[in-house]
Amino acid sequence: MVATAALERISTRLFQFAFLCLALFIPFSIAGENIAIGFSVLAWLCWLAATRERPRLLDPLFIASVALALFALPSVWMSENRARAFTDWESYWQLLILFMVGAHIARVGVRERSCAVLLLSAAASCGVAFIQRAGGLHLGPIHIGAEHRVSSTLFTMTLAGILCQLTVFGAAVAASPQAARWRVWIGIAVVMMFAALLLTMTRGAWIAVFAGLFTVCVLLRSRVLAVATVLAVVVMLLYTHAYKNDQGRTLAVDTFATEQADRNVATRLVLWDMSWKMFLDHPLLGVGMGDYSTEAERRLAERHVRTTVDSHNIYLQLLATRGLLGFIPFVAYVVVLVMSLWKLSRRAAGGSLARHYAIGALGATAAVLVGALTENNLDDAEVFTAFMFLVGMARAILPSDEAGAAK
Repeated sequence: MVATAALERISTRLFQFAFLCLALFIPFSIAGENIAIGFSVLAWLCWLAATRERPRLLDPLFIASVALALFALPSVWMSENRARAFTDWESYWQLLILFMVGAHIARVGVRERSCAVLLLSAAASCGVAFIQRAGGLHLGPIHIGAEHRVSSTLFTMTLAGILCQLTVFGAAVAASPQAARWRVWIGIAVVMMFAALLLTMTRGAWIAVFAGLFTVCVLLRSRVLAVATVLAVVVMLLYTHAYKNDQGRTLAVDTFATEQADRNVATRLVLWDMSWKMFLDHPLLGVGMGDYSTEAERRLAERHVRTTVDSHNIYLQLLATRGLLGFIPFVAYVVVLVMSLWKLSRRAAGGSLARHYAIGALGATAAVLVGALTENNLDDAEVFTAFMFLVGMARAILPSDEAGAAK
């Protein structure tokens, strides 16, 4: 009994350390992110040995996750570039982050602290982005290079993909009455993230963040948040007016639909056309999970594109490379995930942080799904890790979170 209790205490400490580290590293994409996940696995093994509890294998979201991974295997085996396909398939292990965080982060008492660390870390990452925009910094061992389109310590589109989620999630948390004492600090972090998102000049992420904010406004019915969202739209329009054309790309809304498509948009139009034709030619299994680039190069003919690495649209990418056998489980996974978050938001006490976490995660889901129209964001490991962490936070509801809802 003494050994079991000691093992359980070790598991709790390891979980606390892992979750706080994961929250710290997500906005920076530092190697510590993988180390933190490793500690969470070790903590889970200790917890299993101490409690001997069985995992909930009948959880609908877990079943949908397993189906998503298994039904992608045929397109792995049929790929000419099987090594690349298997590498992509291995990324499905990140689905476990959701369940690890959801099952344990509230139980070990670091849910709110992890949320605070995540938002503070994101604000710090945005600080690096601002320094990049200002011309960089070289001070002793600290070297931050100058960048026109900021990226912090990530790729530009990866930073944008993370920020559009965290901005929405942070806005939802700030709207909770239980966050009143630290609302100002959350608000500052959200404003910093939105400003950094603008500086990435990533148009798809701009559309995504407003889709997420609109979702949160509707679900929370918050007039304050709605006014803030309108102001953010105005700021974005003014910003794009100042940079109507930037590095060969059309940014301003008033010229985007009237001028000739810029090279990035033109590339996407060609890739989307080829991706759809790949699906029509291989509707069941697609061309193979690792063969998109090879197949795209074969089909280019006289058309010119900037890249053929992927379709820049997650839905067409799935249809083209995995066919209906891979696409339908993805749709099923999203449906189950959204239903799960919706039920959690209804179960949680009104105004509680738990409810706002769930609605924030729904907003982040909307942002990710809209962003997926122009980027393969869910195939970006850092973006997907952030998404799994946010959804895990939302699933971490304690009995005390539901007490107010039952009264």
